[in-house]
Amino acid sequence: MSSNIYELLNDVQTDMGSYGIEEANDIENKRWKKNVSKKIGVTGKKKKRWKPVAGVCAAALVLAVGLGSGPLHYIVQAAVKSISYDIATILGIKKDLEPYKTVVGKSVTTNGITITLNEVIVNEDEILISATKEYDEKITDESKRLIGERIYINGKSVSDSSSGGEKQEGDHTLVSISECDIKGVDLSQTLDFEIQFMDYDNTRDTWDFEFSASGEELAQSTNTIELDQTFTLEDGTEVHLDKLTDNPLGQKIYFSTSTGECDYDLVLRGVDDCGNPVEFTFSRWSDGVGRLNISTIDNGNLSDEATELHLTPYAVKFPEQSGRLSNDFKQVEDEFVINIR
Repeated sequence: MSSNIYELLNDVQTDMGSYGIEEANDIENKRWKKNVSKKIGVTGKKKKRWKPVAGVCAAALVLAVGLGSGPLHYIVQAAVKSISYDIATILGIKKDLEPYKTVVGKSVTTNGITITLNEVIVNEDEILISATKEYDEKITDESKRLIGERIYINGKSVSDSSSGGEKQEGDHTLVSISECDIKGVDLSQTLDFEIQFMDYDNTRDTWDFEFSASGEELAQSTNTIELDQTFTLEDGTEVHLDKLTDNPLGQKIYFSTSTGECDYDLVLRGVDDCGNPVEFTFSRWSDGVGRLNISTIDNGNLSDEATELHLTPYAVKFPEQSGRLSNDFKQVEDEFVINIR
């Protein structure tokens, strides 16, 4: 397989149905096309930085949401100065996440590659995974394997979608972080997890890990604030901000639309009442519910002293036909204030 294929697949977030294959929706396809186009223009200079990696579909390879647009796009965009297996360090989170981690530390070797599952954090409707992949041979464009993960809870496949980034350290090691969305499971209890890493090129090569983990402590530390803020997009669609969740891992804003669809890429930019910059970027859209995640890489954690967020909505419409998405976000309404304490 050519390195160009890997470059493309590195920019893919994969949609994974619990049973069978789900078609990528329009938003996912448009985001993928936009970001693949952006990556094609990148030079071949080697830099130590996080690169997006694909997840594994339950039954087959499905190209879906792309580079920089999924839950971990802020990781992809960050220039990480030093290697780390620690999720908090990778995400730029300054708070102590030790009480919420499950440190697995297990390794499995298959066909010349040893994968170590470092640690996981179960958070609301997702699981964050830190893993290390060590190759017996030197890593090259030809030898690099495209490896993603599938998630099982209590024996049932529960992976909805996955995105992440990886960074090469030395000639033989890749360190990756992935975020996998989970549907229909109460993650605030202790559950039996199985994470299966799979090689796209040879699906018989798998690396399987079993462990128990719980999001109970993080759930107890999560504050949910009901919101009642609406703004209107250029085409008349109303976007309603429904709730904000806040815990040591960060903040998320959940939203819905008057049409039940989302044809725009959305960003909320502004400051808190302490003057610190704040930005929420589009993370996902599924079953009529959207999510915006705070970016901790550029701006750090939301200040504990902040009581208000002063945010301005920006949007850019997805093209109706195939083509590159513009990054020309335009302000759609005036600043509004969200009380968070």
